[in-house]
Amino acid sequence: MRMPRVSLAVLVVLFSVVQLRADQPATAPAISGTLGAPIQLFNGKDIDSWKWVARPPKAGTTQPVDLASPFAVRDGLLHSNGKPVGYLRTPDVYDNYILTVEQRHVTKGNGGVLFAISGPDKVWPHCLEAQGQNGEEGDIRNVADFELNMDPSRLEPKRLRRIGPSSEKPVGEWETIEVIVDHGNLTLKVNGQLQNLATYSEELAGYIGLQAEGAEMEFRKVELTPIE
Repeated sequence: MRMPRVSLAVLVVLFSVVQLRADQPATAPAISGTLGAPIQLFNGKDIDSWKWVARPPKAGTTQPVDLASPFAVRDGLLHSNGKPVGYLRTPDVYDNYILTVEQRHVTKGNGGVLFAISGPDKVWPHCLEAQGQNGEEGDIRNVADFELNMDPSRLEPKRLRRIGPSSEKPVGEWETIEVIVDHGNLTLKVNGQLQNLATYSEELAGYIGLQAEGAEMEFRKVELTPIE
């Protein structure tokens, strides 16, 4: 059968439509339930109920090692010197929530928001991390031990790369990290832009933590909104 001729202009339009559909940005799934009252995990005054977990000294170390918490509250802000390495975690376990963290890097370097922390307190625990390293915000780390369904094109050992271009802000500017754990859907946003998606069958109930890993950082909000 003789095929009809298609003009070059039509082919260009068809290719453009296909390309546009392929490049459509990912969208976050709708929240599955109603939202409860927000819980301020950081009250702006103290962190007395939080638990500090430090990385132990390396084997063979003979000199004293300072394992005191680098976190302190100053003028309503939670400040971290970044050293010694470890994490500060909540006293309570949470599941199915929107976690909103407002943070800024005082100096360039590493940090992160830990969630779904379970098992023994150690560095590092069984958890997931919203990566805080400059240039890598939007990545999810420590995913290997969880039963997550992830985009294989973005998957690396213990890391799920972000979806799109970076939306992080320069050192010194305040940023908003949003982690949504919602009955099988895991979503990560950086400054309002969707940066990561995954689904899960394993329970992600756990503590919430803030990581100290080299960079001096400040936090002014750590808020958790339950999804009921």
